[in-house]
Amino acid sequence: MRTQRPLLGIMVTELNRDLPFASSSFYQNLTIQGANKGIDVFVFSPNRIDWLQATVRGYMYDRTQLAWITKLFPLPSLIYDRCFFGTKQSYLTYQYHVRKLRELPTIRFLGYGLGGKWEVGQILHQDAALRPFLPETSQLRSGQQLETWLQSQQDVFLKPQGGSQGKGAIHIHKDGHLFQVKGRDGRNQPVAAEFQKWTTCWQWLKRLLGSRPYLLQQYLHLHSMNGMSYDVRSLVQKNGRGNWEHTGVAVRVGQPGSITSNLHGGGTAEDASDYLTREFGQSKSTQLMDTIDMLSKHIPSVLESYHGRLAELGIDFGIDTSGSVWILEVNSKPGRTIFARLHNERARTKSITNPIHYAGFLLNKQLS
Repeated sequence: MRTQRPLLGIMVTELNRDLPFASSSFYQNLTIQGANKGIDVFVFSPNRIDWLQATVRGYMYDRTQLAWITKLFPLPSLIYDRCFFGTKQSYLTYQYHVRKLRELPTIRFLGYGLGGKWEVGQILHQDAALRPFLPETSQLRSGQQLETWLQSQQDVFLKPQGGSQGKGAIHIHKDGHLFQVKGRDGRNQPVAAEFQKWTTCWQWLKRLLGSRPYLLQQYLHLHSMNGMSYDVRSLVQKNGRGNWEHTGVAVRVGQPGSITSNLHGGGTAEDASDYLTREFGQSKSTQLMDTIDMLSKHIPSVLESYHGRLAELGIDFGIDTSGSVWILEVNSKPGRTIFARLHNERARTKSITNPIHYAGFLLNKQLS
C-alpha cells in the first residue's frame, strides 16, 4: 500500500457518533488546502492503528463525492495532533499509541500538545519578562487552604487544571460571613449558591469539583463598563518558513451574568481593536494591542525552549478594569471559530492554511 504524495494525518479523539470526530468542516478545509500543496490529508484515531501492518483506518474527504469516506492508510509521515481528552481515563486509553507514534523516526509531529494549566504556568513563570502578566496561582489542595485565601483576598477564581471551554470555572466571593459562589459546572451549565458557613460551602464545592484537580487563582475584574465579562483570544502559528506569526486577535464577550466569555458558553466575538477603543479610548487601546502583540510573539519561544516543538497557540488574555493585561491561558490545540464569527476572512483563511504550510516546511526540511 503505497502513496505517491506525502500523508498528513490529523490525529483526533474518537467520538461515539456516525462521523466519529468533531471539527469536520475545519478538517475538510485542511484537506482542500493540503491537496493544493500536494499533501494528502486524512483524519484518524490512534486507537485504530494496526501496529503489525503499520496501517490505520481513517477518514478522507472525497471532493468528488462531497463526503467523508473511510479507508486503510499507511502510517502518515506527518501528524497534526488535535486530540482532546475529557477525562484522565480517555487520556490513558490513547497514551500508549501516541507514545509509540512519537518514537517512530519516520513520523514528525507538527507540534506536541502542552501539559495542563499548572505545568504551562510554571514554564511561563520561569521568564522574568512574563512574570508581571501572570496572576497569582496555586494548586488547590484543601478546603483550609481555600478558606485562608478568602480571609485575605475575599475573592478567588477556581478552574480545572485540564479543563476547556470555561467548563468548571468558579468564582467565590466572601462578604462578611456570607460565601457567594457563581460559575459553571462540568457540563458547562450555570451554577450559583450562597452559604452562611464555610464548612457547608466547602462540602457543596467538593461535590461540584469532584475528583478533578483544580487551580485557585487571583480573581481579576475582567469585565466591560456595562458589566459583561470578556477576554482577548490571540492566535499565533508557524508559517511555511517555519517562523511564528501572529495570525489574528479577537475579543470574546460572555453572556450577561456569566463569569467566563467562552464561545461554547454562549459568548460572542468582536473585533479586538474596536472593542478596546470603546472601553478605554484610542490611545490606551493602541497600547493594549501593542502589549498583546508583544506577548503573543514572546510566549511561543519561551514555551518551546522548555517543552519542544509547537505548531500553533491560542493565547487568552484578560484586561482588568484598570487596563492591566493578564495572561490567562495558553492552548496548543486552539479553535478558530472566533474568526469565522467575526467574518475576518484574512485571519480565518490564514488560521486554516498555516498548519498546511508548516507541514510543507517540515517535509522540505526532512527531505533536504
